[in-house]
Amino acid sequence: MRTIRWACVIAVVLGAALLMAHQLGTNAPKKLSCEEVTKLLRQPRQVLFIDVREANEIAVTGTLKGALTIPVGQLASRLSEVPKGRPVVPFCRLGGRATRAANLLDSRGYKTVGVFGLEEYYDQLKDHIVHPK
Repeated sequence: MRTIRWACVIAVVLGAALLMAHQLGTNAPKKLSCEEVTKLLRQPRQVLFIDVREANEIAVTGTLKGALTIPVGQLASRLSEVPKGRPVVPFCRLGGRATRAANLLDSRGYKTVGVFGLEEYYDQLKDHIVHPK
């Protein structure tokens, strides 16, 4: 009897995990290539980059020139700082928080172009990195 109960529990957990993975997959924003990011950086008035990492991370590695910095945990309460007239590119260290930010922004009527993790393209984007004081 215990074996059947555990099998049912495992089946329910796996089913829920598959459902969540499917739902996340359908809402996943586009992952931008380094070339796409570089091209967008050449259009600073056309696209708004939002760094959704924490301040201590930005202090260590810097951020992109002109990027708005709002940690993902504060984004919902600070949406008034994000202009709606420009497409948005959220980014973080690896891309996970940027994906959460893009989903939030999209659900609130913002147009997101895609997301990326700065760590992956850091060497190629060095010319666009600034260190806040």
